[in-house]
Amino acid sequence: MNKADQLIYNSLKRRGVLMFMSFKLKMGLLRGLILLMSLGLMTFSCEVENPDLVGCWTHAYEEGQTIYKGCDSQTFGLSRFRQVYDFRADGTVNYLVLHPADAHYMDEAKWEYVSNCNQVLIKDIETNKIIKTLRVSILDQAKLSIAEVR
Repeated sequence: MNKADQLIYNSLKRRGVLMFMSFKLKMGLLRGLILLMSLGLMTFSCEVENPDLVGCWTHAYEEGQTIYKGCDSQTFGLSRFRQVYDFRADGTVNYLVLHPADAHYMDEAKWEYVSNCNQVLIKDIETNKIIKTLRVSILDQAKLSIAEVR
C-alpha cells in the first residue's frame, strides 16, 4: 500500500467508516474514490484559448450591471467612472484603474482566456500574478457581459 492509500485508510479508520469491511474491499473502495475524484477534476479543468474578445470594451451600465459595448459603438453619457478594457490580439490589455482620488489611469497587463470557465485572467506583465479574474459571456458582436470574480 502506498503512502496516499495509507493516509486515506487511516483517516477513514479513525472515523469508524471501515469497521465492518474486509481490507481488500476497503482498498478497492478507496482506489475507486481516488479514481472518481481524479476524473472529476479532469472534467472541470480549464482549457486556454483566445475568443473573439479583441477590441475596446466600455461599461454600459445603463443597460445592465455587467454589460459592455464597443468603445466606438456609441457616445456614452457622463460618468464619474466607466470601466474600459482594451484587449489586444498580442495578449496584452489596457484597462482603466479606479483611483480613490478620481485620478483614474490606464494600466497595461497580459490577458488569457480560459474557455471552459468563461473567464479572462488579467495578469501582471512582469510577475505573471493574476490581478483580476473576469467572467465573460459574448452576447453578440457588439455586446459582452463582464463581471469581476472576487
